[in-house]
Parts: sequence; C-alpha cells; structure tokens
Amino acid sequence: MKGKKTIILLFVAGILIFLYPHVAKFVNSYLQKQQVDQFQADLEERPTEEIDKLMDKASACNKKIFYDSSGFRDPFMDNEEKLTEFKNCLGIEDDEVFAAIEIPKLGEMIPIFLGATEETLERGVGQIEGSSLPVGGDSNHTVLAGHRGMGTKAMFRNVDDLNDGDIFHIHTMTGTLTYRVYGQQVVAPDETKPLEIQKNRDLATLFTCHPYPTDRERLLIQAERVEDEEKE
Repeated sequence: MKGKKTIILLFVAGILIFLYPHVAKFVNSYLQKQQVDQFQADLEERPTEEIDKLMDKASACNKKIFYDSSGFRDPFMDNEEKLTEFKNCLGIEDDEVFAAIEIPKLGEMIPIFLGATEETLERGVGQIEGSSLPVGGDSNHTVLAGHRGMGTKAMFRNVDDLNDGDIFHIHTMTGTLTYRVYGQQVVAPDETKPLEIQKNRDLATLFTCHPYPTDRERLLIQAERVEDEEKE
C-alpha cells in the first residue's frame, strides 16, 4: 500500500512539474493584460491637457532622436553603456507603463516601457534607447525589444510566427497605431542599419534574440504603419 501511494505521489508530482510552465505562462499573460487594463483605466482619469502635453513632448523627443547620430545599444549585450540622453526624455519613471503592444496572431498583450534595461525586459517590452518613442509619426522608427526565452513568460517567444501581412497594434495614451509586417531579418548583435529611421516612413521593429534559446543573433520583425481602421 505504501509503495502504491508513493507511485501515485510521484505521478502527481510529475504532472505538476509538467504543467507548471504552462500554468505560469497563462497566469503571467493574464497579469500583463491586467497591467495594460490598469494603464488604460488610469488614462481615463488623467486630464486630457496633461496627456496632450506629454505627447507633444514625445514628438519633440522624436525629432531630437531623428537628428541624433550616436546610434543604438543592444539591450541583450551591452548592460553597462547605455544611451542616456533620451532614456528619460519625458521625465516619467522607469517602471511606468508608457504604451502597450497587442499581437492578435499570438494572443499577446504586453506593456511597453521606455528603455530596454534588464529590469524593464523582465516586466514587459522595452523601447530601445536611440529609437523613436512609440507614438507614431513620419520619420519615426520605434524598436521594441522583448525576451524570447523566459520560461514562465511568453513575451516575444513566438514572434517568428509573424509573416508578411500580419499586424500588431501599439496602444498609446491617445489612440491605437496599427503596423503591418513586411519582413523578417536575422542580423548580428552589432548590426544596426535595419533599425535606422527612414525619412517619411512610420516604422516599428520587434527585436529579440535568435535562434531560440540562444542569443547569438538578433531577429527583427519589421513593420510599417497602416490605417488604424484596419484594426481587427
């Protein structure tokens, strides 16, 4: 009898160990969605004038970024030297949600933070210093970094499933920006040419390690903004 109980306990323990990552991913995805919901609820309580002023400031920051020549820093490689001139351009706290990314094909809704530090990447998606703030506009290119190998959080784990024509949305403080994927590219960690701003284009690139679960290269999911009414 004792041996039978031991076998049952081991069987149950095995099932729990097997299920834990899946349950944890579900819970973490739910918590991220709750964080985004709270961000959007807080916006409803925030004065319109305050939000407009913040977005005007963000646009001014993006103009400075457009003319800046100091380039990018890989968030998965360079943890010491960071671009600091634009990191806190808006004067908001590092742990404050600035926007959210929704990827319908993957069923993901993830908060976006300014700055792609290790701390922000553990909580959600980070805007890489040196890229445009995720507010949209001509001659803007926001680069959003996300982990791919966090066992209990999906994050950007399956972004390689996004193909040409697929869309994702960036929910800002003033509305929703829709981007359509036009390409995938695998580059070396120090290759930044594809991340540069292109005049008169509104671009967004999802940036993560590749191939999973290594970090030898970087996977770029490249997208361009389309009309917001195409939101599905």
